[in-house]
Amino acid sequence: MRGGTLTVAAAQGIPQLNPAIHTFAWEEALFPLLWNGLSKIGEDGRVVPDLATRWSSSSDHRRWTFELRDGLRYSDGKPLTASSVVAAFRYYLDPKTATQEASKLASIADVSADGAARVRIRLKTANALLPAAITNVKIIDVARLKSINEAPPVTGPFRVKEFVPDDHITLERNPSHVGEPAPLDAIKVVKAPDATSAYSSLRSADIDVLWSVPQANVPQIERDPQLSIVRPKIPSQFVNWDLDTTSAPFDKLDARRALAYATDRQAILNAAYYKQGVVSDTNTPLAPQNPAFGGRLTKYAYDLDKAKALFAKAGVKAGDKLTWWGVAGQYPEWNTTGEILQGSLKKIGIALKIENHEISSWAPRFYPPGKRFGGLIVPNFQSVSPEPAFSLNYLFSSRCNCNWTSKEFTRLFAKAQATASAPARDAIWEQIQALISDQVPVIIPLQATVATATRKTVAGAWVEGGGQLHLERAGLTEKPAAGGGGGTY
Repeated sequence: MRGGTLTVAAAQGIPQLNPAIHTFAWEEALFPLLWNGLSKIGEDGRVVPDLATRWSSSSDHRRWTFELRDGLRYSDGKPLTASSVVAAFRYYLDPKTATQEASKLASIADVSADGAARVRIRLKTANALLPAAITNVKIIDVARLKSINEAPPVTGPFRVKEFVPDDHITLERNPSHVGEPAPLDAIKVVKAPDATSAYSSLRSADIDVLWSVPQANVPQIERDPQLSIVRPKIPSQFVNWDLDTTSAPFDKLDARRALAYATDRQAILNAAYYKQGVVSDTNTPLAPQNPAFGGRLTKYAYDLDKAKALFAKAGVKAGDKLTWWGVAGQYPEWNTTGEILQGSLKKIGIALKIENHEISSWAPRFYPPGKRFGGLIVPNFQSVSPEPAFSLNYLFSSRCNCNWTSKEFTRLFAKAQATASAPARDAIWEQIQALISDQVPVIIPLQATVATATRKTVAGAWVEGGGQLHLERAGLTEKPAAGGGGGTY
């Protein structure tokens, strides 16, 4: 059926609408609804055209040309031309713009318009993966940045009708969208107060979709005949604990390896994530299901004797204290994880203090990267596409809060980017994984499966590998039962 309103909930609100400076993964649910890039990720994981109809590159992959669709315009009627694309790229490339896309765009030297419908991108270094690297560069109207949280001009299948930060946002179909109209009339995104009430609202049809379902609720939802679980085909949300590799004690490799051996990955997966994922005993960002996974990787089997010896070698002795810097109320799996690690470290005489802070304090404390936080273990997670480059590039100092730098990592990554052959590139990714596994710049205990719950009346929703929810082609297959608030007709 066409029409209707879909109500979508998550455990956190949407704080702001600028796609360039988003901080939290949940904000990315708005990307395919409101914005477009030159390219995008399709449901099969492939990179496909979006605002561009096609692209080509020079033989050395340092000069790229993108041809734009005809008739592009923003939702306020303003034409979207090659100059609009150039302005958006330059905003993303501006060092003053604190964007998580910086590491993906680092190879870009210049972006220019060649007429109204052709964009040329010149690179500093070869990059055969540029169309994949720029999927999250959304072509916003930079002239309207100051009012982007009010009624931003957008290009996607929906536009903003109402936005209350950290509470709700209501989207309506965008009549100016170039492309097939959205099946739905509107989408309302709301903040769920807690997991229990969210599940109740899902069952009663007050909401239709619940993003990033707490792992504890997944088995119950799978048994419910009214509900379904949507998962990515190749998981690419890796859990990571950031360590300041420039401050004691984790400036010493032995201390980082000790923590890796003291991490009971299986216990964490079972108790904190309810078996929704797979352990990463090689401490690498890629899941075993990823075709590029592999290499000569160090395995960090749970071994407290080895951990104790390595901690002692690094100067961390019995009675010393570390701190788990968690988040209050948002991620219960983090608290359980901290408690498991606390118990393990206690067995070898090291105290772990667990602190939980408001989520709003995370960004000022750790972002942008480069801040010092010696002695802290900071739980985090990265939600990316399955393309290996975008998991592995987390280790660049411009993106990772770990402050790790490695000339060999930088060299190998540049070599991989310049390699057009996928098998040859995968061989280089394996070398990078071996380096990360050996040097332990962060602790990666597992790959988590990001599960989204939907009512069975919802069709067309899908989830990228990192958990990014796609609702641009979603619709309702039938009118909800009387009393349900999810779909309105």
